[in-house]
Amino acid sequence: MLAWAQEELDRPISSIEPVGGGLTNTISAIHFADGDPVILRHVSVDRWGEVGRQHVVSEALGCRVMAASGLPTPRLIASETDGRRTGAYVNLTTWLPGRVRLGPLGPAAIEALAQAAVTIHATPVPPADRPRPYVFWAPTDPQVPSWSRNPRLWQRAIDLFSGVPPATRPGLVHRDFHPGNVLWQGDTITGVIDWAETSWGPADLDVVHTLTNFAMLHDLESADAFSAAYRRRGGVVEADPEAARFWHVSDILGFLPDPAVQLAALIEARPVLNESILRHRLEELLSITMEPLRGG
Repeated sequence: MLAWAQEELDRPISSIEPVGGGLTNTISAIHFADGDPVILRHVSVDRWGEVGRQHVVSEALGCRVMAASGLPTPRLIASETDGRRTGAYVNLTTWLPGRVRLGPLGPAAIEALAQAAVTIHATPVPPADRPRPYVFWAPTDPQVPSWSRNPRLWQRAIDLFSGVPPATRPGLVHRDFHPGNVLWQGDTITGVIDWAETSWGPADLDVVHTLTNFAMLHDLESADAFSAAYRRRGGVVEADPEAARFWHVSDILGFLPDPAVQLAALIEARPVLNESILRHRLEELLSITMEPLRGG
């Protein structure tokens, strides 16, 4: 794999350093004697199979379609999507400066985050370059979580999700848009990263995923502030309240069976969070989402 990477690069590699990479933990930084590093996504053919291949294909496509968007996104250097030369599915992309901010965001940063989402969703994609259709992250047969304080609430949500998805207008979505995949310098976004889930689907998927993450990371007020900023910036989401509820529920169920397991790294990074807090905040968000519709 490193031999392949070296063939694609114009400087001798001096070292390689794992830097994590979400649940799959497949991201490394390749360093040189001088200059910025580059980022290597290396997904084992044997371990990850078609899922891993799709991540690499989707990331490569996402980088390509976003290249002219004006949003700071990684540039694709090289891609190996069949694994024959490397024993892995591999992408090389440029490194971007900045840091992830997991603490509360102020109004200016929330506006910038909302504008980034609007830019993604407004990016035109020729039919021949469209990514794969979105997939749901909820378990195939979602069950009421054992830790729930309100099992009937979860059952109502599961019943709702079992219906036919609304015919919401699709477009380009990052599909894993949330604060952990955004780099910052101050309140300026310097990178939207991790395009491995790039998909074709309703913008609601990105918006509600950000709302769910805000609700668990911080509070419902932050989630509401992002939603308002997204609309203020020209973002368009499902107008029908019941259809919008479906998309919200689909994302919340995607954290089953336990958000504390999926977000274990987040708990480690933010000591103010723990298993109980994440579970309670997710259930609180679901409760609000499932409230009877109100006028206005």
